Amino acid sequence: MKFNYWRVLLLGFGFMGVSLLWGIYNAYVPVFLQAGRSDFSTTAGVTGFGMSAGFTGFIMTLDNIAALFILPFVGAYSDRIWTRWGRRKPFIATGAPLALIGFIAIPLFLGKSLLLFMAAIFLTLFAMDVFRTPVVSLMPDITPSPKRSQANGMINLMGGVGGVLAFAVGGMLFKVSVGAPFYFGGIAMLIGCGIVLLFIREPRPETVKPAEGEPGLMGSLKTITKDRDSSALYFLFAIFFWFLGYNALEVFFTSFAVNELRVDSGQATFLLAYFSLSIILFAPVCGFIGAKAGRKKAIGAGIIAFAALLAYGYTITTALQAKIMLSLCGIAWSFILVNSLPMMVDMAPQDRLGAYTGLYYLSSQSSAIVGPILAGKIIELFSNDYRITFLYAAITLGIALLFLLPVKRGEALA
Repeated sequence: MKFNYWRVLLLGFGFMGVSLLWGIYNAYVPVFLQAGRSDFSTTAGVTGFGMSAGFTGFIMTLDNIAALFILPFVGAYSDRIWTRWGRRKPFIATGAPLALIGFIAIPLFLGKSLLLFMAAIFLTLFAMDVFRTPVVSLMPDITPSPKRSQANGMINLMGGVGGVLAFAVGGMLFKVSVGAPFYFGGIAMLIGCGIVLLFIREPRPETVKPAEGEPGLMGSLKTITKDRDSSALYFLFAIFFWFLGYNALEVFFTSFAVNELRVDSGQATFLLAYFSLSIILFAPVCGFIGAKAGRKKAIGAGIIAFAALLAYGYTITTALQAKIMLSLCGIAWSFILVNSLPMMVDMAPQDRLGAYTGLYYLSSQSSAIVGPILAGKIIELFSNDYRITFLYAAITLGIALLFLLPVKRGEALA
């Protein structure tokens, strides 16, 4: 298998569209759910449903609860099929149009019908979960092991472009109408996935029969838990804890900015563009460093830097400080994100790439279920002080570092 930068770049358009949609979803939906509460800032610019931070955290985990049951099994199932379109593409072609319909419906019911608002969210979440793992699995499908950190760097660069578009363009479009960011994000996601369907040719696997031993997700999970070398198991726990920190920042930063920095929802979302812009600039560099210096070292450095920056975040009082912190956080997160998936799949037998990608998501989505709920409860415990989120996130990253230290496998294969 030859490494083709152009092919990876085209695949990156799918990641860009998905990242753009999720960026808009995670920036606005928490504000929509809380706006209207008596102690929530009036600068949000919308009439929402007045929910508590804790219940909002629970609502924001619904995508991750659904993903926990869908993503790993879709990934494992896609390892063992082959159609005239390939094995990953049918899921993309089915899920992306449905996700568009659900996503653009979310703002239509804001402040009107909570039931229909939640129905639109459920449709979006289900449809996105149908194709998220297959899209990610295409990267190791078309990339040889020694180049997977670099390929993931390019893909995350495109994901960062999606994030910048979500936060910068989405923030500006919010001034036009509440629904404009959602229409923009849904259409961009569909276009990105369309590019993948049209231009990426899936390599036909040597076999589409089940792997030796018990196939799929559960078989792979049993293999990991029974392995004398517990590297993969430790790594799954590390993933769980560093995503606790990331999800706390992702879900509650806009609420922090609205309440503590006194900006409106659009401005709060625009601040997150600095985080994504750093990923654009540094993701390829972080992939190159991971390939040369070692993935584990690169991830460890990213964890330490991210934790320190989040601890500093507790002290910020201005938008300028937030911009600087978020820019540096984006660099630190790139070291973790770019090198972690390649490290996970290079612990896998080559006929279980989808299953091990599913295990990666099993860990990250479990974290994304626990994280917002736990962070929301901690915020309530500290009298709705959104600053406490930064300290909580820094602590979870420190725990992730402890689980990373015993990991011995996952570097690029020869």
